[in-house]
Amino acid sequence: MAGLGRLGNFPRAAFQRLRPLAVGILCLGVPGFMGLAWLVMTQGHQNGLDTQATEWALQSRSPALTQALLLITNLHSVMAISVYTVGLSVCLWVMRGHRHWLLPLWLFFPAGSALNVLLKHGFARPRPGADEALLHLATFSFPSGHASGTTLLYGFFALVVLVHVRGPGWRWVTGVAALLVIGLVCWSRVYLGVHFLTDVLAGVVEALVWMALCVIALSARSRPTC
Repeated sequence: MAGLGRLGNFPRAAFQRLRPLAVGILCLGVPGFMGLAWLVMTQGHQNGLDTQATEWALQSRSPALTQALLLITNLHSVMAISVYTVGLSVCLWVMRGHRHWLLPLWLFFPAGSALNVLLKHGFARPRPGADEALLHLATFSFPSGHASGTTLLYGFFALVVLVHVRGPGWRWVTGVAALLVIGLVCWSRVYLGVHFLTDVLAGVVEALVWMALCVIALSARSRPTC
């Protein structure tokens, strides 16, 4: 019980400082996701966002860019992020002073990944047509698992930086770097023809909303009694 007890020794005050940001993300993210879902359910792939993004992706294809984006997308697959999460969990467990980060990590992913699977099956949106796809997948399309998982992974790293780094410089660098990687992964999915733009946007928003809920829950969490 002593080892598990350390999981609860998270500095709750740090999460309480982040709660206003989390509430703001919820206020913007929930209607944002609902708007994207409404667009998909009412207009399908004929909506302007998807048609223009898909056309742009098709026009920008080249052998070199395809290979680069295939590498990026494979490094951020759900399986790859699952492996990263297991490895990070082992590292945090070995580093006794950082075990309190295991609970947020597990809440973000795989709990966030399970939410994505439920949403996929709930909306059951088919992927883009085979003529446009450079990869062929049998799973549903909305919201994107790559976009969601990548946002959860780099969102976790950004959260660690927000809690432990006081200087605004490193916080900005971390935030911009995370956004760039997330944006690259999202574009790789549209470029490869396995997702619509609304899929990846919904995946990012879904992950942000889930992280905000986790932050709010952890900020209110009582300290363990064992």
